[in-house]
Amino acid sequence: MSIKPLDSVDWTLLVGYSREEAEEILQEEAVSYEIVVTAPPRKTADPEELRVIAVQTNDKLRLIVGTPDWSVN
Repeated sequence: MSIKPLDSVDWTLLVGYSREEAEEILQEEAVSYEIVVTAPPRKTADPEELRVIAVQTNDKLRLIVGTPDWSVN
């Protein structure tokens, strides 16, 4: 299995996928990645509801994941 160069694929296509789905795809493609979890102020991210909300491809592929509820009280 060959490892694809990071810039050979538009990884922003993963935006909207669940964390599990995105990780499965990246593992199948043998891509090294990092997960960054974010949440609104004074809230914690629910690990069961994490979805990809952004992708960074600078030096390493990073998936920014968060929960869909960004309401602030």
